[in-house]
Amino acid sequence: MSRVTNAILAAHVGRRPDDEIASVNQFLRANEVGGGEFKDATELAGGYKHLECRVYLSAFNNTDTNHIVEAVRQGVWRDREMIQLFIKEQEQELFTLRYCGTPKSAGVSVELAPEEWTIIRNALNEVCNGVDLHGEFETRIGADIEESRQLLARLLQIENKT
Repeated sequence: MSRVTNAILAAHVGRRPDDEIASVNQFLRANEVGGGEFKDATELAGGYKHLECRVYLSAFNNTDTNHIVEAVRQGVWRDREMIQLFIKEQEQELFTLRYCGTPKSAGVSVELAPEEWTIIRNALNEVCNGVDLHGEFETRIGADIEESRQLLARLLQIENKT
């Protein structure tokens, strides 16, 4: 049975960077990632204005999403910070941002009330240690179980310091 993974890749504005997307597609072919290949769809946009980014589309068959993310991550991008990869698995209704070229050091600050903190911690704990997602943990959560458990450990460390 087939399981389709849909992908939208948005890249920087500017001249057509064939060598950049070629490096991604070469990785996909070399690693036999579900038969998918990103195709440039930028010129297909309607209207009299041009898109101010490059847009590539692909569909993959029975593919581990991490392989697609790795293909994009290892790509030879001129402006890596402008890369965004959106993924929608066959059973999902919406696309999810799975890769953003912004360096990891660009963190996000969030202020939470103690009750909100408890909700997030408990939800993450339940997902990591409670409910069985029937082999779809990464698809549904957007990270693997180990990454999620590491995040939970960081949250608990922060909580113990306050």
